Amino acid sequence: MKNRLWIALLLVSLGVNAGVLLHWAWPRIHGEAKDGMASGWHAGPMKRHLGLSSEQARRMEGEHRQVLAQAKPLQDALGQKRRELLVLLQRREVREADLDVTLNEIARLQAAIEKVFVLHSLKVRSVFSPEQLRKFEGCLERGLCPGMTASGSCPPEGMAGPGSARPGCGNTDEDTE
Repeated sequence: MKNRLWIALLLVSLGVNAGVLLHWAWPRIHGEAKDGMASGWHAGPMKRHLGLSSEQARRMEGEHRQVLAQAKPLQDALGQKRRELLVLLQRREVREADLDVTLNEIARLQAAIEKVFVLHSLKVRSVFSPEQLRKFEGCLERGLCPGMTASGSCPPEGMAGPGSARPGCGNTDEDTE
């Protein structure tokens, strides 16, 4: 009985070690990180969905790195303000004026982050062909309007009404062709 327990523990240990090793080595085995392009969305499903060429993906990845570097200080400041809000909420008494100052700064930082990414999306449009741009705009619409259904549209009527021809982000057979 004791030997069976040791054998079971040995097998579990081997399984865990093999899992950790494969998790660590998998990207290296399949060469996913060899050209540095595997880090962004431009190298994965979005590249296939939009049909990006290698040059387009390279340019998009460069732009992506720039926008992330630009947004990082804002995101760090936002995280700090949220921590300050938590500390404020843990006090016995919270003055509304203190709350307003912190919430206004959080809103300002969130708006600044949104602006960075909106300006980025406007900048990268020049990389796309007309068909790729149509697909990209469909992805933006789906990202900005989560929960949107095929029969409904996010923008106000007149901009893109029900049955809009904008494709989604790889969710339909048409988009994957």
